[in-house]
Amino acid sequence: MITPVYATQTAGRVTTQVFNNTLRNTYALLAMLFVFAAGTAWVSQTMHLRIGFLPFVAGIIGLSFAINATRNSTWGLFWSFAFAGLLGLVTGGNVDAVLYQYANGGELVVAAFGITAAIFFALSAYAMTTKRDFSGWFAFLGVGTLAVLGAVIVNYFLQVPALALALSTMLILLSCGWIIWQTQQIVRNGQTNYIIAATGLLADIFVLFNNLLALFGFGFGDD
Repeated sequence: MITPVYATQTAGRVTTQVFNNTLRNTYALLAMLFVFAAGTAWVSQTMHLRIGFLPFVAGIIGLSFAINATRNSTWGLFWSFAFAGLLGLVTGGNVDAVLYQYANGGELVVAAFGITAAIFFALSAYAMTTKRDFSGWFAFLGVGTLAVLGAVIVNYFLQVPALALALSTMLILLSCGWIIWQTQQIVRNGQTNYIIAATGLLADIFVLFNNLLALFGFGFGDD
C-alpha cells in the first residue's frame, strides 16, 4: 500500500469532472499495470524464479518512495510499471510454489484469483456508493500495516507456521480496508493523482491474492 498524496479541493470534495477523470485514469492505469504484472508473473512461474523476501521488501519500499517523488511526471509511470513488475515476479514465484507443492495447486490458484476479483469489485462498489465516511481509517490502517510488516519480517527469521497464518489473515483484512479507504479518496476526499491511486490499489490486490493463496494452500492443499 502506498501512502496517498492529496489535492486540496473546495469544501473537501472533488468536482464531478475531476472525480470522473481521476476514476477513469486510475482504472485504466490499474488495468495496464495488472496486465504487465500478470505477464511478469507468468515469466516468473514458467522460469521458476524466486525473489528473496528481504530484497522484495527493500524493492517495494524503494519503488514506493520513487513513485511518490515522481507522481506528477512520466517517471511516475515508469516506476509504477517497475512496481507492478516486481509484484508480478514475486506472485509468479508463489504460484509456482503452490503448483509444485500441492496436487490441486491449479484449483487453489483459480479459487484465490476468483475470490480476489470478487472481493475487490464488491469493496470498490461499496466504497463508491456508501454514505459512510472511512477517511478516519487512515491512522488505524497505517499503524496496523507497519505493525504487521514488522511481524512478518520477524517471522521470516523465526519461521513459525501458526504466526504466518495469523499474519496472512491480518494482511487480508488490512488489504480490504485499504481498498475501501483508497477508493473513497478518489470518490470524495480529494485524491486526484491517478498514479498514486492505481499503484495503491494494485498493491492491495496482490497482497490479497497472495495471502488468500497461502491460506488456501494450508487449509485445502492436497499433498
